[in-house]
Amino acid sequence: MKVLSADELLTVWEQGLNQPLLRRALILLAAAFPEIPPDNLAQMSIGQRDGLLMQLRECLFGQALLNTAVCPECAERLEWQNLLSDFLLSPDQTKAPLHKAQLHEFDLDTGGYQLLFRLPNSLDIAAVINSHHLQEQQLHQLQPQQRQLLSRCLLKIEQEGNGCDFEELPDAVLQTLSARLEALDPQADIRLNLTCPECAHEWTVLFDIASFLWTEVNDWSERMLQTVYQLAAAYGWSEQEILRLSPVRRQLYLGLMGA
Repeated sequence: MKVLSADELLTVWEQGLNQPLLRRALILLAAAFPEIPPDNLAQMSIGQRDGLLMQLRECLFGQALLNTAVCPECAERLEWQNLLSDFLLSPDQTKAPLHKAQLHEFDLDTGGYQLLFRLPNSLDIAAVINSHHLQEQQLHQLQPQQRQLLSRCLLKIEQEGNGCDFEELPDAVLQTLSARLEALDPQADIRLNLTCPECAHEWTVLFDIASFLWTEVNDWSERMLQTVYQLAAAYGWSEQEILRLSPVRRQLYLGLMGA
């Protein structure tokens, strides 16, 4: 992984400003992992892609995650902390190589059907989002979109040795397939169990690293541009000269302005 400079991170942020979240995630990864071809990044499973995003987040902003949520029952606002290590699998657990394009196929025999399938990737998510005008984090809630995603991942369907169409598959078979996909790619769907301290309501929230990281990158970029403006106005330095300063020196010069 490449350590992004302040100038490089600002460039990535600018490239992603008018892009959907899925595209922003891939732009971030392309900059941070130049050794991996962009097509390979797009074809990674969602869990493997999100694992790389978590590695990038640790490099940029550290391990600690400050999360917030609003109780759906009483509207109480909750804050809590996690560590990326709570969610991040080791490279040995992901099993898929990062630098090669390689299709991993899996078998499932259930309900009298024999299925050959692969894990969902960013291209699959983009196709479903574009088809239904949804956000990526909403996909787990809507059955028609689940079915479309599963249909894209199925490579072969047989019943007693005879081929059959996706539409013929019973819901029970699709539910088993969905559970199998989650088990094979656990980083793709990270959920947190919460309890409201005010009303004791319990519910589950989805941790979406792509959205979380982009929000942090956006906030950092806006603060950095404000810093550049202040230092340029005070000292007459160029943007590049200011961005080449270490974070400690930028803060020290900002402090001197108020001395």
